Amino acid sequence: MRILILGNTANSGYPIAKELRKMNYDVDLALNLSDSVFCFPHWEEGNIENDSDPIKLDPLEILNCWNSPDWIRYFNTYSKVPRKKLLLKKFGSRINLLKIAREYDFVESHFPHQVYLQFSGVPYVAFDTGWMRYVPSGNKFLDRLIRRGYKKSKAIILTNPDTYEIVDNLSYLDKEKIHFAPFSIDPEKYKPSDHRKLREQFVKDGELLLFSPTRQEWDVKGNDKMIKAYAKFVKKFPNSKFVIVSWSVDKERSKSLVDDLDISNNVIWITPVHKNKLIEYYNASDIVLEQFLIGSWGAGTLEAMSCGKPVLMFYNKNLILRAFGEEPPILNSFNEDEIYSNLVMLADDPKIRKDIGQKSRDWIIKTHSPNIVARRHLEIILNTIRR
Repeated sequence: MRILILGNTANSGYPIAKELRKMNYDVDLALNLSDSVFCFPHWEEGNIENDSDPIKLDPLEILNCWNSPDWIRYFNTYSKVPRKKLLLKKFGSRINLLKIAREYDFVESHFPHQVYLQFSGVPYVAFDTGWMRYVPSGNKFLDRLIRRGYKKSKAIILTNPDTYEIVDNLSYLDKEKIHFAPFSIDPEKYKPSDHRKLREQFVKDGELLLFSPTRQEWDVKGNDKMIKAYAKFVKKFPNSKFVIVSWSVDKERSKSLVDDLDISNNVIWITPVHKNKLIEYYNASDIVLEQFLIGSWGAGTLEAMSCGKPVLMFYNKNLILRAFGEEPPILNSFNEDEIYSNLVMLADDPKIRKDIGQKSRDWIIKTHSPNIVARRHLEIILNTIRR
């Protein structure tokens, strides 16, 4: 049986394909050249310059930084090209996508490719990495195609527990087809390491270093709550520093809030960095703060936990229990007071930080290791085929 993983949102398809191939399954991965660099394994595996801004970087610029295996193939939907330009080429790219899919017995499709796969005649599962939050409910032709693409899939794999709430209320979906499989995190790549030199750029011995890699998007990530809580925290720990990644739609808004709260001397803004550098920042930090609104985590939480760091973020307890059957060793924090009190608790006791950090890494190894996640995907695919 030949299996294709079509798409690689947030590099979530590559580790699954890689692990399944280790199990001697015939699996290929297809990458869309119109996606962002975050959807290319090159961003994690390649030797990329430290000052490369992923927001501005064209994927074509990083293809040569890593020798991809021969089971990775490429296609291009030209989705970044204005609609009126290359119209025939865009149409031809969709036909080519169907031809690629028909070379395989089964496809695991990332959004939005199930829009086209529903016409391929090839059985497929929809691998949803969070796009379910944005599935339209309107009556436009494309809206109906997107919903039909999910409906026609043999199964839907959710990676974000908060999307359970969404699919529960979608009457057109067969709830028996809904499955959960978490993101894959490689504990051999994301692991504790000594990065004192980087740390020394920001703090002295005995001082605290906080880090937040999350994009600045207040309505999704709740960054404003985090910044306000830190403004209160810094009064108690004036020698602490907070490194925040400056990217996405509300970055200027966040910077203005930092200025208004008079904590500019304690906040260091950095531009987005590639994954190998990001691992250094995790390990240089004492505490990592992620997102505080939607109720489940992004990759930053999992990567930091795998590096043995205590993480503050907000998760919906009921949905996390539904997905994992247990709560993770995360400092669950929703409002400013909770973020503040948990920061103070961690700041006051380095032993607690160390203990939670170790429990965090152990939990990631148990629940998110590539082999465990790949076997879960395989189980879903094989059960789907047998139905």
